[in-house]
Amino acid sequence: MGKATQPRTILYISNTAWYLFNFRLSLMQAMAARGWTVNAAAPLDPYAGKLTAQGIRFWETPLKRSSLNPLHDLVYLLRLWRLCRQVKPDIIHLFTVKPVIYGSLAARFAGVPGIVNSVPGLGYIFLRGGIIQQLVRLLYKIVLRPPAKIIFQNQEDMDLFLNLKLVTTPQTSLIRGSGVNSDYFNPEKIAITEDPNYTTFILLARMLWDKGIAEFVGAAQKVQAANPATRFILLGGSDAGNPAAVPEAWLREQHRQGYIQWIDHVDDVRPYLAASSVVVLPSFYKEGLPRSLLEAGALGKPIITTDIPGCRDLVADGVNGLLVPVKDVDSLTKAMLALSKNKTWREQMGQAGRKRVRECFDDRLIIQQTIEVYRGTGAFNEP
Repeated sequence: MGKATQPRTILYISNTAWYLFNFRLSLMQAMAARGWTVNAAAPLDPYAGKLTAQGIRFWETPLKRSSLNPLHDLVYLLRLWRLCRQVKPDIIHLFTVKPVIYGSLAARFAGVPGIVNSVPGLGYIFLRGGIIQQLVRLLYKIVLRPPAKIIFQNQEDMDLFLNLKLVTTPQTSLIRGSGVNSDYFNPEKIAITEDPNYTTFILLARMLWDKGIAEFVGAAQKVQAANPATRFILLGGSDAGNPAAVPEAWLREQHRQGYIQWIDHVDDVRPYLAASSVVVLPSFYKEGLPRSLLEAGALGKPIITTDIPGCRDLVADGVNGLLVPVKDVDSLTKAMLALSKNKTWREQMGQAGRKRVRECFDDRLIIQQTIEVYRGTGAFNEP
């Protein structure tokens, strides 16, 4: 008889179960299909149950995301260390700042053979600078040392970490985004319910100021004044754990005034995308590669977004969308007006966008690339 295959276990850790379910479920399912025991750890939220319903073992790891209290972080580190000792994963894959920092330390202390860190954008800490940014850089330099593997979603973020000497070239991989299921987001399988009498602009994101919410609202007022046959939707919940969260009271007030429709978080965004004409994301957040833009592209929707890393990795200006400067309401207004008056251009951009997503950003490609990173840890343990 041949040698029996050893059990293989992988542990995914993030700062929310919402992130793991919405952005990494396909990857976890692919690993389970290969015979791996898949574990997920995050603070408890409604998406924990959705993960367990998929056969993924969930571990609650409470975390104060925005806390700067070192005692809270020490408790979190100890929880992750105990979790690693209990689960004994062959590979641990970490997402977002605190899980990457403290999960990497915990995994090293627990002797986890394979450590993979994903940096899905630099977030508000790198945007704001100051002493906290310096501290985070120092911690990254400590925890990201070899043999840990680091996945970046855009070239600029990877170059920044290399230039700051936080990582070395052999450690790094560039995998553009978390991918999107282009069969699930397929315009041929979803009824397109766009109102032919209006051009509908939608911003789909967590409601953070850094996502360009105020700029979208400011441009919407100007566009509607110039072209009344336009509508504007904000779709997404306020993220109370983020210092840049847009207050719900402000969102309700915009909705009450009538020119903006605010829709709180929904699980299936496809009907809302299908009913929209253009997807807008005037972000100045340190994006990795925004999932909402991938979903828009997969559904054949033209995009207006800012000319920043991550966003411009997907959007080629004038081909599948338009790029505008950061925090420039006038430029955003001009771009929205231009697309509001040219349906043919919108359709051409949408077709180009779906082609680009299918060729470069389909989640099957992203999963294959991620598994190659796992192989590089030396702990993949597949025959």
